[in-house]
Amino acid sequence: SRHVASGWPRHRGRDLFVRAEGPQWAIAKFAYGPQDDDLEDEDVEAYLLRGCSGDWERLGAFRTSDDDHLHPTTEGIPDTGGRVYLDLTAGRRLEVGRHRVHLAVAGDGTSADLFIEVLPPGARVAVSDIDGTLTSGEVAVVGELLGGAPPAAHPGAAEAMHALAGSGVYLFYLTARPEWLVGSTRVWLREQGFPPGILHTTLGVTGAFGRAAASYKTIELGWLKARTGVVPSFGFGNMPSDVATYTAAGIAPSHCYYHELGGDLRGGVRHDDYRGLA
Repeated sequence: SRHVASGWPRHRGRDLFVRAEGPQWAIAKFAYGPQDDDLEDEDVEAYLLRGCSGDWERLGAFRTSDDDHLHPTTEGIPDTGGRVYLDLTAGRRLEVGRHRVHLAVAGDGTSADLFIEVLPPGARVAVSDIDGTLTSGEVAVVGELLGGAPPAAHPGAAEAMHALAGSGVYLFYLTARPEWLVGSTRVWLREQGFPPGILHTTLGVTGAFGRAAASYKTIELGWLKARTGVVPSFGFGNMPSDVATYTAAGIAPSHCYYHELGGDLRGGVRHDDYRGLA
C-alpha cells in the first residue's frame, strides 16, 4: 500500500495505569516513515495476554481511524487518524496486575504492543524522567538516532529502580520524547536492565523541551491522579522542568531526587550517584 511504501513502521501503543473498577482502554497509533504517515481505515488484529503470561486471547479485528471517522478524545489522547481505541470493559475487564496487548496490522503483519497496569488499592508509584536522568546525557539519544550506539545508563540507576520495584512500588517512565520513540525507548529500558513499568512519551512527533516539557508532564501526572487517585510517592529527574512538574504534582520534596542538578530544588534532593540511593 501507499503507507507501507512510505517507509518503516512507527507503530506505538499507549501504556496506561488504571483501576479494576474504572475505565480500561487499549489505545495504539499506526503510522509509517519519516513523515509519520497514518495508516487509515485498515484492519488491526488485537490480542490480550492477561497477567503477561499464559495463552493469548484474541480480542478481534479493529479498523484504524481516518479523518472522516475520528474517535472522541479518550484518556487524554486525541484521535489524529491511524489510531484504534479498544474498550476493555465490555466483557473483557482486567483484574489487578500487569497485562499486555499486541496489535498487528492485517495487511503486512507489522505490530505494536502496550501494557496496562491495573493498580491495587494503596498502590505506590515512582515517576522518573529518562533523558539525562537515567541515560548518560540529556541528548545522548540523538547519537543513537544518527546511527550510533544506544546511550549508556547512569551507573546504579537500574538497580535503584529495581530496589523500588522490589518494595512494591510501580514504575512510571515519563519522558518528553516524541511518540514514535516509544518502541525504541521500551527496548532501551529492557536492555539496560530497568524493571518493567508504564512508559509515556508526548503524543507529538517532535517531543517537548523546557516549559513545554514541564507542562506535558504536569498534565500527565494530573491524568494519573484523576484516573487512579495516585500521587507519585517518588520522583526522579535532572532538569528544572522536573522540579516544576513534581512540585506541581504534590510529590513530597524529600522524595524527589535530581541527578547533578543545581539551583532551587524546592526542597528536593540532589544526588550524583544512584549507587548511593539503591
